Amino acid sequence: MKHLLYLIGDELTINEKFKNYIYRTYEEKFKEINEIRIQNKTDKDLPFLLENLLNQYDFITLFTSPLHYATVAKILATLNDDNLILKDDTLVPDKAEFSKNSFVCNFSNSKINVVKINPSEKLPNLLGHIKLNFAYFCIFGMDDESAILLLQTLTKSYEISIKSTKLLDNLVLIKATCANFGKLDGFLNSVKNLFGQKVFLGKDPIHFISSKLLEKKLKISFAESCTGGLCASTLTKISGVSEIFEGSIVSYSNRIKHEWLGISESVLENNGEYSERCVYFMLKGIFKTANPDFALAISGVVGEKDEGKIKSGTIYIGAMFRDGTFIQETLYLDGDREFMQEQAVLATFCLLLKLKPEIFEI
Repeated sequence: MKHLLYLIGDELTINEKFKNYIYRTYEEKFKEINEIRIQNKTDKDLPFLLENLLNQYDFITLFTSPLHYATVAKILATLNDDNLILKDDTLVPDKAEFSKNSFVCNFSNSKINVVKINPSEKLPNLLGHIKLNFAYFCIFGMDDESAILLLQTLTKSYEISIKSTKLLDNLVLIKATCANFGKLDGFLNSVKNLFGQKVFLGKDPIHFISSKLLEKKLKISFAESCTGGLCASTLTKISGVSEIFEGSIVSYSNRIKHEWLGISESVLENNGEYSERCVYFMLKGIFKTANPDFALAISGVVGEKDEGKIKSGTIYIGAMFRDGTFIQETLYLDGDREFMQEQAVLATFCLLLKLKPEIFEI
């Protein structure tokens, strides 16, 4: 089913934080963002454009500022041979399904949800539904080519089309789409049987890992350097994590690594902060401070400049369980500073899947 996210209004399109809030809310409801259209303002061609889009898409969610809302509502009422009436101090097409600042119009081959929004307010409810003929899942511990090759027989048997992207060298995200809704569940069950512990449903590995920690009430903490607290920030975006997360340490400088984590100066000298040895002691240090079940640590070089002999993109990561078992890896990443930080955080969380796979069984 083709669905479109449509924004109209300068105050929406230039406000990046609010725009990201819109995207998150939309994706939470529809499980993905299929296509996006952005328009700064309404114009004389908007009636023809909306009519054309209603013929192209099964469902449209149109977010508009108060400035353009009345124009959009009037156009849709006209296209649908309808009249505008006043509901809760808002003009709404008479035939439309309505909730405060949100309405849905039904057309012959499509539906459109118009949402009046203000950057200083919580988003109204998104109305309407689409049939989801797709599902996302991740395969861990395997490269993308091998994963696709193993899936070929199943995709033919269940008449499934798949798209894939590499999240990490050993982590693949798959989107499976099926015209026959009944076959999708059977395909996913077969995928679980084929890959076992290597597969989990959903498109967000960190959300999956966090859900398992919450389910088993296992606490986690972090000692971060080059990621500047991004592990902690990412985790706290997930509802309910206060049950498993009490705090962490951002040890950006060597002084803080020494004073807060207890890492000896001999380990840190001569760029020693960029090493597996340093990460090991960061793990030990956070256990002394936070006393979690799991600890994660990251140190390395991100950005455009190298640090002495350490190339940018060289990042040391580690994970440790309360019993002292641990795992460490070295990453060699490319991209800008922010992308490398995000990749490092994802790879570090995924170390937990290797360290204690039995905890993260689906």
